[in-house]
Amino acid sequence: MLRFPLFGVPVSVHFSFLLVAAFGLPVYRGWGIAAWTVAVFVAVLLHESGHAFTARAFGASPVSITLFAFGGFTSWSSSRDLGPGRRFVISAAGSAVGIVAGLGVLGIGQLGLLSDLPELVIVFLQSFVWAGLVWGILNWIPILPLDGGHMLQHALEAVAPKRASSIARVVSLIAGVVVVAVAWRYEQRFLAIFVAMITFMGLREGRTERPPPRPPQNQTGSEPPEFPI
Repeated sequence: MLRFPLFGVPVSVHFSFLLVAAFGLPVYRGWGIAAWTVAVFVAVLLHESGHAFTARAFGASPVSITLFAFGGFTSWSSSRDLGPGRRFVISAAGSAVGIVAGLGVLGIGQLGLLSDLPELVIVFLQSFVWAGLVWGILNWIPILPLDGGHMLQHALEAVAPKRASSIARVVSLIAGVVVVAVAWRYEQRFLAIFVAMITFMGLREGRTERPPPRPPQNQTGSEPPEFPI
């Protein structure tokens, strides 16, 4: 386990994160695999930093980040109820940071400023855009335990707190089935299986949730695992 601080937020990196390299094998070889792995690491860390620093800005403490096989996880604790609005923003912040960063790289590329860079740097930037921008957009699909599913649940908590969890699970199931069907239709077998797995995870997560006491004396929260592959 590798540990280091990031502007006061402790970060832990499990060695299983190196499994990310295996998903670059169909496209890259040699140093290209290393560039892919580093790019995904940076993108996932940036994503989790969006969650972590937003939570800390809202007064959450302690806040920590963990990176593991294929993704990351942010946990936080607050002595007061942050409310569904702020929890929504915390959930949205991770993908928002990745999307902005990815669009920034694409914008610089459109200006022709990246054309003369070494091939390895191009591989890194392409991989970063995929892991940051593309996955960031997909991560907003309302499927638990993705960010989009939690964003939906937090939004529902503001208008129908007693039914928020059950409605979010139903929407998550419908969205998951639709994405799996579309992915399978276009022969994206891995994506279909992957979405089916996380949809099942979200249903199990929802069944084990319990509404927090009101008002809570201490509120803990965590952003769901991120799977950028």
